[in-house]
Amino acid sequence: MNPRSLPTRLSAAGLCAALLVSALHAQTTPATPAARPADDVVKLSEFSVRADGDRGYAPSETLTGSRVKTQIADLPYTVNVLTSEFFEDFGIFELSDNVIQIGGFTGLDVGGSFNLRGFSSSSQLRDGFFRLGRYGSSNVDRMEVIKGSNAAIYGRTSPGGMLNMISKQPKSRESQKLTFNYGDEGTQRVTLETTGPILNSSLGKTSYILTGSHYQKEFDQEYARNRNQEYYLAVSHDFPDGSNLFLSAEYFLQLRHSPNSSAPLITDQKGTASNLDDEAIGYAFNLARYNAFGPNSELTRGNTGFNAVYDKKLNSVWSTRVAANYYLARRWDFNQNTGWGAIIINPANTATPVTSARGATPNTTRIIEDGGGFQGDILAHYWTNNRALEHRTLVTLDINDYYRWDPSLNYAGATNPDLVAWNAVRTVTLDRNYNPVAPLAYFPKLYDPTQGVKTRHQKRRTTVFGGLLRQQTSFMNGRLLTFAGARFDDVRFRDTDYIGFAGYVPGTLIDKSVNLLKPNYGFNYKITQNFRVYASYSESYFVSQNDNAQAHFDPTYKSEVADGYDYGFKGSFFNDRLTYTISGYYANRNNVSVTDNIETPLGSGNFVQVTVRDGDQLVRGYEIDLTWRVTDAVSAGGSWGHVYSVYTDFGTASPAAIGRRVINISPQNGSAYVRYAPREGLLKNLSGNIGVAYVASTPTEAPTAGDTYVTTPGTGARVVTRSTNQWRLRVPSFNVWSIGLRYKLPAMRNGIDHSLALNVNNLFDREYLRVNRLIGEPRSIYFSYTINRTGARNSR
Repeated sequence: MNPRSLPTRLSAAGLCAALLVSALHAQTTPATPAARPADDVVKLSEFSVRADGDRGYAPSETLTGSRVKTQIADLPYTVNVLTSEFFEDFGIFELSDNVIQIGGFTGLDVGGSFNLRGFSSSSQLRDGFFRLGRYGSSNVDRMEVIKGSNAAIYGRTSPGGMLNMISKQPKSRESQKLTFNYGDEGTQRVTLETTGPILNSSLGKTSYILTGSHYQKEFDQEYARNRNQEYYLAVSHDFPDGSNLFLSAEYFLQLRHSPNSSAPLITDQKGTASNLDDEAIGYAFNLARYNAFGPNSELTRGNTGFNAVYDKKLNSVWSTRVAANYYLARRWDFNQNTGWGAIIINPANTATPVTSARGATPNTTRIIEDGGGFQGDILAHYWTNNRALEHRTLVTLDINDYYRWDPSLNYAGATNPDLVAWNAVRTVTLDRNYNPVAPLAYFPKLYDPTQGVKTRHQKRRTTVFGGLLRQQTSFMNGRLLTFAGARFDDVRFRDTDYIGFAGYVPGTLIDKSVNLLKPNYGFNYKITQNFRVYASYSESYFVSQNDNAQAHFDPTYKSEVADGYDYGFKGSFFNDRLTYTISGYYANRNNVSVTDNIETPLGSGNFVQVTVRDGDQLVRGYEIDLTWRVTDAVSAGGSWGHVYSVYTDFGTASPAAIGRRVINISPQNGSAYVRYAPREGLLKNLSGNIGVAYVASTPTEAPTAGDTYVTTPGTGARVVTRSTNQWRLRVPSFNVWSIGLRYKLPAMRNGIDHSLALNVNNLFDREYLRVNRLIGEPRSIYFSYTINRTGARNSR
């Protein structure tokens, strides 16, 4: 144990003890004759959220927001939810790269990455447990996004918040559903979902859900194709005492053949030999239509996971939940690093052709990751002061273990005949519209394991022992809700690098621990029945997947940390048919890895560049979220986010970067939709929806890109002597419209019904580049057929 952490541990333990004593004392408070609230007699644990039968796109409850069942309107921060109904109605079969509807949220990737409120993250949650992405839409019930550092209730988190993918739950009503999807770009998908009761006896009630899906999609680029395999099984057992046991198993595999190629940079040399007037002017959109990698390339990801959750309402005060998780994730790629190279136009020699040189040496990367976790939560729900004050005291124990082995190998040595031949053809001549003037030649072979040259070989293990204490109190007959808490984490890194780096002996174990205590507190005040104000402050820490053995070897290593404020209004109109949230936020991110210019030794006038963890980033912005049940048949909604994200300290080696926008962070994005689904009349079996999503022009380059610095002798001051202004580049803004129509044939007497659906995504065939500079999907038309059987309901 780190001796310095002992006072911190004792402080956290003392705070936990004080609140637990308070909760235990509350049990002895004499009860008054006043009637108990209606929900007090329900046996279901407060750790359980059961989906409504008709929740539409906007469920009212969340488990992600506070780790216990909570009304979203009661939270002192923002939680956004997208449901499986939304994905189905808008023809979103694969979540990766397609979810831009939530304000401030973009860049969702199957590998685990996303951008939220001005910050990037490399990991997510699945049912509250750490996850490296790798999910399919067929078994996801909803996607919950908790915004800001309040997400630190789960431990490490991006300062912008955390994404939690919630699995589908077994249902008490028997049903089977088989769906076929077919459409443009070679889209074919078949999905089976069956659920219902399997046991109803004196021992309790057991239900299950089983889903399976095969999905494939091609792209405008030759050879590019995705294939997904998704399987999921979950069993839920309700015991007679009201407790519940939930078990699930999941398998996911994505075979990405010939991954898509991004648009390369274009630099204009202005026809001069001098580099002082060179200017980065944009990206070669047309060249991005061509696959740079060819048929012998792949990017494959998979995941196998198991979950177990037991929750129980012990009595009128206490509820508990224990959960365990195990996963095995893997990634295999080959020759997906030879993308298009930068393009030079208008060189001094006008006879020089315009070319793009692809990467020189194909490589392969194997990433094997496994781990798991344990979560134990105990909640005390009680009243004091003659039942004038309502309290919820939550104590949580979290243990998470993560292991990674990630060897990377070049195809072979530089003199290998295959590489010599490849170097002769990897440069492609382009016409003035950046199209290849001749058929493309590709690397001709698959990976040969007998000739690989290792470029990376590490084993990394991160173990987190954490705990959360959170106290919520309701004053003024529920009008004022307050909470305060703290999260403590002991993070241990154990890394081994078998290739080595400066100052390190290859194969030596690096063992380092970091302790963090992060507070959070806030309030939600109901000024009127339909208008609330809220505010909160929270702190968080973040362990990046890029923090490898070399980073942990540095004696000055420290985890990234953040703090931030959330504030705003929540309200409703028209008898709660229209609900809205208007929120603002302000956050700082610290301890980011940057490069400083350091005089070594002091007074020598000699300056060297070193990597240090003292960079900072500032984010502030606002968001608007709205849902409106216009009539019983018409509903609408929208989300909008404005993000101002800049570097406030990028290291003394690059002072000009200060104040520049953060790469890949869209300054504005959002969406709006309208859904028509009549419940009666001639059109009661017909439903339709239309939506539009917008992403503003987004920075796509690092804040130092294109700058050339010199170090001033004596003072060490860093001065930009020339710049191509590459750091200014952005992809243009875009908006994408989508529509859907669905018709349900009248049900037969045997409970079987049929549905037909039509979806058109990118309705106006808008050409655009995503933030990752990949070409966005063209207009796509999908047809769906669903056969559904519904049986009798099994009462719980």
